[in-house]
Amino acid sequence: MRRTLFAVVLLAALAGRSEAQPYTLIENVTVVDASAEQSGSIVSVLVHGDLIEAVEPHLARPEGAHVIDGTGRFVVPGLWDMHAHLAALTPIGRAPERYVGHGVLHLRDMGGFLDQLSQLREDIGEGRRTGPTLVIAGPTVNSEQPAAFHRKVTTAAAARAAVRELKGAGVDFIKLHRATTREVFEAVVDEARLVALPFAGHVPLALSWVEASRAGMRTIEHVQTIFENLEPDRRLSPEEFTRLADALGGALGDQIFGVLKANGTFFDPTLIGYEAAIGGARPAVANARREAYSRMRAIVARAARAGVPIITGTDVLDRHGEMLLQELERLVEVGLSPRAVLAAATVTSSAAAGRPETGHVRVGSPATFLLVDANPLDDIRALRTLSLVVLRGRVLTAADLESLRRD
Repeated sequence: MRRTLFAVVLLAALAGRSEAQPYTLIENVTVVDASAEQSGSIVSVLVHGDLIEAVEPHLARPEGAHVIDGTGRFVVPGLWDMHAHLAALTPIGRAPERYVGHGVLHLRDMGGFLDQLSQLREDIGEGRRTGPTLVIAGPTVNSEQPAAFHRKVTTAAAARAAVRELKGAGVDFIKLHRATTREVFEAVVDEARLVALPFAGHVPLALSWVEASRAGMRTIEHVQTIFENLEPDRRLSPEEFTRLADALGGALGDQIFGVLKANGTFFDPTLIGYEAAIGGARPAVANARREAYSRMRAIVARAARAGVPIITGTDVLDRHGEMLLQELERLVEVGLSPRAVLAAATVTSSAAAGRPETGHVRVGSPATFLLVDANPLDDIRALRTLSLVVLRGRVLTAADLESLRRD
């Protein structure tokens, strides 16, 4: 087969780049894969450039490799925050760095100013900033405009144009919000299919969770929104809320969660986001929210028991990264096992984000993972014992991570 001069030069350049890429070898560690029933044996993990090249016992040390002793420690895939807002109501600041400092190495931004998010993704990709891998929606599609980063869309034609424009601008999915009309929703669904974009977010008040799931909504956000869609545009009294919560604990919950499971619709409870709204409220309001929160926690547990795929998001604007760890701990508190919660934060969230390669530590996966000092399958709080991060092949030590967490 004949090669052009350009092809020969290009192949030579790529070969030279591959040889120049550094090796990192982490020896004597246990790989934790939450999707596997058995814990892994003690192995070595070989990183070459930004990919995992080998995961085997007793690997030979490549010449010049950076060797790390992982004795007694555990390798875990990078965590996902599936509901963040980096460029919406507050400046980006050092949020990307803080996420990485807590082991959140992948992030789905659920609505913000696209120019800022695109620039941030470029800066991270070019190494000018340290930050997680980003999956972004850009402006939130809504039929009202409660915030500046929402795009007001009120007709089917405008909805189709918005989807095509956002596709051309490089977004990864379409984010919908609660005031979206049925007409706009249906147009977004149709156009998003044509251009191969997923859609996710709040189920519009004009629809039910069952309708949204059957229409192909990739993820449904926030446990509290299930009450909004059952009783749209109403301020529920405590008695009405209790009635709905009881119904969700019975046949109504069986129906809704059965449909979500059958359709593979992911559910992002964002418990910690609702919890954060309790503390700043007036005492009477805080007490009411606290009682409601206890019922919401039970609903999340019921959805998980019904087989609805759970993912992990926060919807918070501060304490970036740390709040994701709290979300995982809350999910354990409501009754999910540590294995189920770790799966939610890694393999399940990676599937929901359309990045399945990020959910495992295995040959060919991106070299983006955590090293922790205890097994999170025994206690999810072990993720707080973070001692090292490998981020796209770059090794970040405990001192590096402490620096990233600082304001």
